[in-house]
Amino acid sequence: MATQIIFLFGRPGVGKLTIGELLAVNTGYRLLHNHAVVDLVTSLFSFGSPPFVALREKLWLDAIDACIAAKADGVIMTFAPESTVTDEFIPTLKKRIGNRGSLRFIELRCSDAALETRLTAESRGKFGKLRDVKQFRKLDKAGAFERPKMPLAELVVDTTEQEPVESARLIAAHLRG
Repeated sequence: MATQIIFLFGRPGVGKLTIGELLAVNTGYRLLHNHAVVDLVTSLFSFGSPPFVALREKLWLDAIDACIAAKADGVIMTFAPESTVTDEFIPTLKKRIGNRGSLRFIELRCSDAALETRLTAESRGKFGKLRDVKQFRKLDKAGAFERPKMPLAELVVDTTEQEPVESARLIAAHLRG
């Protein structure tokens, strides 16, 4: 069976890592979360600098390639669209996966009020995630989270009122279905 790559995406604070962790338990898939890569690369290069962008995308692609080569059942990759990701990343990922695996786009959303409340959570500090609501609003207004253009998701999950465990169960059921 081909490796499934679950591309779990959404704006900062929608619950990607929390739901990704629960989904990994539910499916037995490995989790490649955004900040595992971002934190490694920012230890070497300034966020958004050309070497940062190039290395981050190389690591994402190489990690997925390695999982496919190892014949992993599945990988959950969390991803926050933001303006330092190149427009070529998603098409390159699709091309690299080709017929060696399946790429499934799952989008997480929540209300702006819930998102702003979540941004200030202490747990976000663990991975150096954005926690400043004013900074988020400034970035959002400038369109920082509108690129790269994301493909249409096969499933959109609103996490506003739903517990993360329920969101993970819903996604797992969809993937099995």
